[in-house]
Amino acid sequence: MSTPREELTVEQRGFLHCQLQARDGKRCFYCHRHFKSNRPHRRKTLDHYVPHRIWPGWNVENLVLACAECNVAKGGALPWPLVWLLLAVYRPENWELTA
Repeated sequence: MSTPREELTVEQRGFLHCQLQARDGKRCFYCHRHFKSNRPHRRKTLDHYVPHRIWPGWNVENLVLACAECNVAKGGALPWPLVWLLLAVYRPENWELTA
């Protein structure tokens, strides 16, 4: 059973937005388009790069700014660059079947 997400205050959310914007710029991490306040799908959101169910918490190392459209599209999936890295390190031929 998964644990519920810890809710952030408005101040905490604003602080994280500022930190991520300083680190990554004012663009969506995934599509690289600038955020536009007058278009709802260009609204910036906090996204867990590694899904919250795998890496819970609000660590800046695991957060990116994403437009609402990209955040919804990614959902709870692992990002492809991370999948490629894992496959490069953990080759399927080395996996053992367990009963």
